[in-house]
Amino acid sequence: MKEFMTGTDFVLYEVRNDRDKPLSYHPELLSYEKSIQAGAALADRLIADVTDDTGVNISEKNRMYCEMTATYWVWKNTDHDWVGIEHYRRHLLVKPWMLTDDIDAIMPLPYICYPNEAAQFLRFTTKGVLDSLLKALKDIHPDEYDTYHEILYGKYQYTYDLVCARRDVFDDYCRWFFGITEYMETMSDKISEIRETRALSYVAEVLTNIYFMSHQDDLRIRHVEKEIYT
Repeated sequence: MKEFMTGTDFVLYEVRNDRDKPLSYHPELLSYEKSIQAGAALADRLIADVTDDTGVNISEKNRMYCEMTATYWVWKNTDHDWVGIEHYRRHLLVKPWMLTDDIDAIMPLPYICYPNEAAQFLRFTTKGVLDSLLKALKDIHPDEYDTYHEILYGKYQYTYDLVCARRDVFDDYCRWFFGITEYMETMSDKISEIRETRALSYVAEVLTNIYFMSHQDDLRIRHVEKEIYT
């Protein structure tokens, strides 16, 4: 029986950056939404009360990781029962009543990629980065590598790093995710794009998809719409 978890500490963090382009429309934040500034350590001005350059953080790596420096901060510096990540122009349409005891995570409806997710990834970065990602997955998770490879060359993708999850799931996702990207950083001497471009931000979308697609059988995932503002 579904039961709404009353008294649940839930925050949906809206990631912003001081270089964001103005939007023609942006809704007021709801009571459970809170803006966080990504890359605050590199910013010329502060645009949010919560910034990713306090506590344990990787804010100075924002040029590499983009919005994921905010995700890292939320992982390391908060303890909410449920936590979500959305972006200033891409909102995940989660409502508190959806946080029931039979749900582990709430994700946007996946996109269909043609011909596959790897090809979509290569539209934005290089084969060297893709090869580095594959090597990291194989070196760190050899037992799961075939499954991860199948997902990467499949047609479905959770996009934009929009995530909402119960705390233990969010923590596990972040440990898994940043373990892989930190390993990829050690390859930056050979693959300069990892260090000099936002390649890891594109890797982020791939990893978010791989994590949640590979847990379809053991996580109870609810899908919701997202709203994009221009």
